[in-house]
Amino acid sequence: MPKNGLFTSTVALSAQPDRMCVQLGAANGEERLPLSLDMLLILEIMLHEHDLAAAEAQFTAVRKAPLAADAQGAVEELSYSGNTCSVVVRRGSLIVRDDRKKAPVADLTAQSRSTRQVLRALGTRRNLSHDPETPNFRELFTELHERGLLVPQIGEIGWGQLRRLTPICPAFGTSRGTPIDRHYLNQFIAEIRDLVQGDVVEIGGEDGNKDVYGFTRASGYRGLDIKEAPGVSLVGDAADPGIIPADSLDGIIAFNVLEHTARPWQVVDNMRQWLRRGGTAYCMVPSAQRLHGAPEDYWRPLPAALREMFGAWSEQTVHQYGNPLSAVASLMGVAAEELDAVELGTYHPDYPVASCIVARK
Repeated sequence: MPKNGLFTSTVALSAQPDRMCVQLGAANGEERLPLSLDMLLILEIMLHEHDLAAAEAQFTAVRKAPLAADAQGAVEELSYSGNTCSVVVRRGSLIVRDDRKKAPVADLTAQSRSTRQVLRALGTRRNLSHDPETPNFRELFTELHERGLLVPQIGEIGWGQLRRLTPICPAFGTSRGTPIDRHYLNQFIAEIRDLVQGDVVEIGGEDGNKDVYGFTRASGYRGLDIKEAPGVSLVGDAADPGIIPADSLDGIIAFNVLEHTARPWQVVDNMRQWLRRGGTAYCMVPSAQRLHGAPEDYWRPLPAALREMFGAWSEQTVHQYGNPLSAVASLMGVAAEELDAVELGTYHPDYPVASCIVARK
């Protein structure tokens, strides 16, 4: 956990009849995990007290104290305090909103500032109770911090060497090591290595990539590119359906390709036409990467876009990689070797760096 600095809470809570959980701030698709009464108490204390040591002392004192009458009374005055409402906790204020009317109905900032117990009162109304044993404040703080509910106080973010208007390496991080998106592509290749088989064409690739990627089950492997080059067996535009006979391939590889085509959905339709029934396409697109040519850069397809483009295929599985840290690292040209395994491997659904798909015809 952070050992110093000033922190504050920022979260929108859903106060449901039987629990309190995160409404805004949870990751896309993440289950709304309920918060304990002790977590609610820490969130409210750190809305007003930003120093860790002082907040811990307040937590110990307030937790032992009876529920404050001011906080209890303010909650009881809410006509629907037993029903669902939203509680917005941010920038020193605590506002209750009516979920149905989408409008604020009570400003309980003053009561929160004087008692630190408004969220505790709301939780108690929903039959939440404190753990019988005194919890470890630092452990609860760490959990809330890792979930993004406790963040640096405004003006306290330590930007360090990232406070710059140019990337650390404009060449994707190649001057420092392995580009972040390449690290994730290598991970995807390892996951599909035993699946690629039969007669395979790689769009934007070379014949020799069969050995580079370790696709040993491919009986044939040809590169397709728009320009003639050594190691390229097929020359043509993947947007042209006539360059490869229909129903003739077992696999198609397209790494860092679809973002460079003006109509990627057309290329996807062509791949489906070229594959035999049961044939499979393996595609990767960057989702957090600087613009670059070769020959042109049109798109940054997100996972939902891949699912939509491959919607007519019989099967599809999206592989998504990245998190906020690796997304920033990728855009700034920081190399994969400069992040540790946890920083690279942790997945966050809202921050894709590389989006991949395995789709079967």
